Amino acid sequence: MKFAKQQGWKLIGALSVLLITFTLGYWVGSNKQTAQVEAVTSLTTSDMEHAFGQIAESTQMPAQKQGSKEEPMAKSLNDLLAGLEQKVAADPENIDQQLLLAQTYNELDQRQKGLQLLHKLSEKYPNNAQVKIILATVLMKGENKIELQESMKAFDAAIKLKPDVAKMAQMYQDEIRAHLKSLNQ
Repeated sequence: MKFAKQQGWKLIGALSVLLITFTLGYWVGSNKQTAQVEAVTSLTTSDMEHAFGQIAESTQMPAQKQGSKEEPMAKSLNDLLAGLEQKVAADPENIDQQLLLAQTYNELDQRQKGLQLLHKLSEKYPNNAQVKIILATVLMKGENKIELQESMKAFDAAIKLKPDVAKMAQMYQDEIRAHLKSLNQ
């Protein structure tokens, strides 16, 4: 009986040590995760949408059901381009569709068409922060110093129009400054 009591206490003691160790490990791990912030070296479209909000409705079709033998529902951007151009022609005042079209041109390596549309929108809607942001992000991908400088100005205009985008816009501007510096070397 005495042996059984000792074994029971040893088991309870071991479980207590494990529980305390687990709890401390979890607490320390949680604190480390929230305290560490990795430096951003490059910004993605997802980052931009997170900071600035959804730019335009998604053009993706619903995902195909697993195990289904149906044809895939999603079309390529090339396939969707003609339909999007028709929608813009049918409703030329729909700015969201025009922005989506400009972004689609850019994604399909028709950058000049996209920039032309974005410049036209920027002139027509000079107080639209979304237009300025998209124009700036397309321009910042160029290798031309003039475009990079124009991108900086477009981000400045977006910040004035919508101050809550300042942090993200300034991160993009830091990336542009680094790009400009590398072009000067």
